[in-house]
Amino acid sequence: MSDLIKERCKLLRLAYVSDLYQKIPFESPKQYLMELLQQEIELRELAKGERLIKKAKFMNEKEFNEYQWGEHIHFPPNINRESLESLSFIKRKENVILTGAPGTGKSHLATALGRKACRSGYEVRFYRVADLIELLEKSWAEGRFQLFRNKFTKVDMIILDEMGY
Repeated sequence: MSDLIKERCKLLRLAYVSDLYQKIPFESPKQYLMELLQQEIELRELAKGERLIKKAKFMNEKEFNEYQWGEHIHFPPNINRESLESLSFIKRKENVILTGAPGTGKSHLATALGRKACRSGYEVRFYRVADLIELLEKSWAEGRFQLFRNKFTKVDMIILDEMGY
């Protein structure tokens, strides 16, 4: 019977239900089904966030819980810590430029923001500026610049790191 359940879950693309259905306590059919579907949704969202993180191509795995907030990084006057952490600047389609001396955590903060955005379902791309210039030159030389440019229209957040190099 459990093989048949796994097979049907696979056909329906319910990746997590086949593992979860035995773990959820059965109190009533509606409650059971609701809990099962809710967990399927949550696990799909987690998996999507991890896929988006891989697709973004971050240089490292920096997170907010490791970041030390201070006065050493400056951002535009209309942006504050709360709007950064809430990612509201993405919804408003605002540019955010982080400035500060070398070693102050700009890359860490940008990466943490990007990873959080991925986990929230946003498409993010991370580029070192020198690498992006190489990609632009290559796509131009190969006559694929418009294709490369079109990729940017499908992205919610672009992080450009190491602008001074």
